[in-house]
Amino acid sequence: MNLIPLVDVLQEKKGNTKEAHLILFEKCNLRCSFCHQDHDSEVGLDADAILEKVHTLIENGDPEAPIVINMTGGELFSDNIPDWMFGYYLMSGQLLLRHFKRAKLVWGTNLVYSDLFRVMRLITMLRTEASRQQTVCLATSYDPAGRFTAANRDLFLRSLKVVKPYVDTVNVVITRQNIQLFLTGNEGKEFEWLCRDFDVYFDHYIPSERYEEHQPTEAAISQLYLALDKKYPNSYPIKAWKENRFNDTTCRSTKIINKDGVVTTCWSEAGKDAILDEGAGLKAKHEAEERFLNHYGCLACEYYQRCGLRCFLHHSFVETDSTECQIKEMFDQIL
Repeated sequence: MNLIPLVDVLQEKKGNTKEAHLILFEKCNLRCSFCHQDHDSEVGLDADAILEKVHTLIENGDPEAPIVINMTGGELFSDNIPDWMFGYYLMSGQLLLRHFKRAKLVWGTNLVYSDLFRVMRLITMLRTEASRQQTVCLATSYDPAGRFTAANRDLFLRSLKVVKPYVDTVNVVITRQNIQLFLTGNEGKEFEWLCRDFDVYFDHYIPSERYEEHQPTEAAISQLYLALDKKYPNSYPIKAWKENRFNDTTCRSTKIINKDGVVTTCWSEAGKDAILDEGAGLKAKHEAEERFLNHYGCLACEYYQRCGLRCFLHHSFVETDSTECQIKEMFDQIL
């Protein structure tokens, strides 16, 4: 009999690295159809508010623990952001690097703007202060559906080539529309280049108010992974599944500091049944994890150690009586 609580067992799969997400503000120059944010909001677009969020994370974070810190908007670097804001971005990064000894500081950006010099200068200046145990980089997103106009897409690709040495990952959101384009071979000819020159990650879609429109089924996600295995085997999580006997969970207990400065979890970002209290959000998340593990019998699965176990928030929104795991059937084919 296994006497270890399920949540404790899953905690071991989450690994030692913590994760934080600082949403400095939501104002953005794009209008991605699957994004839940208020793209016109200027809440948080203020130097004092930015530094308050940084200090909140510092006050609540272990300086010795390894951590990934995601700094995002909205769009932090769009051309209409004044130059003086970059001084506060620099100060924020310096404060975080001085406190968190093993930090990976990731600046999220859509790269749809022309002034790349000040972005590269910011990353370069922070890298000069980083130790060997610290990383400073950019992360961006490529979504063939719902993100770009034709002009914006061309600008993104041109910008990506310029900032290539600074980019850690290119992410793709697993929406129903993106899956359809990949399954029909219409993801764009440049995707082969992206997978060759960058670490491309397929991220789960966080349910929002438009959940019914964008969220794919488990079967569709499985079909996407099978297609990626054949066409883009170097993309993630495919590559990690095939090369690593053990993989951390896809979902981490990420600490989110939102545009209002409130400390929350991913549940607050869902736009549906939102929980703005961090403690209550983590409790709901742990309960969802336990339901998921019990529903699919994950602990007895031969692929448990390889599997990332997917997005528990999504699974809590999907009503299904079937205990057949589509991802397990996918593993049977690709491994």
